Amino acid sequence: MRRLAMLALATTMAGCSMDSTSPNGTVSGTYDLRRINGAVLPYTFPGGTTLLDDQLTLYRDGSYVDESRYDTGTSVSDEGYYTSYNGSVTFQSTRNNVTYQGSLSNDVLTVITNGYTQVFERR
Repeated sequence: MRRLAMLALATTMAGCSMDSTSPNGTVSGTYDLRRINGAVLPYTFPGGTTLLDDQLTLYRDGSYVDESRYDTGTSVSDEGYYTSYNGSVTFQSTRNNVTYQGSLSNDVLTVITNGYTQVFERR
């Protein structure tokens, strides 16, 4: 379950591009996970693990870091690269070798992976 949240948040193809859906012309910034499948955090996965919070930081150089914190006292980190174009964001995790898609509208980043819809808000 920990990997699921990580995978959904982190991954990308290298490089950052200007994105007209963002007020400052870029997708870079720090995003906080607000909802998974419509439910607010904390979120308990079917296996019983509860995700307390998750922070995704997209850097200007096209890299990202995703930090997830769980009720077990553990934290899990993922990192990789992202590309963006016209509201679409592609993530490539260097730790898990997984690629997934997201979309950005204003300051809301939505990522769907492994059957979970995750909604992040930029700080």
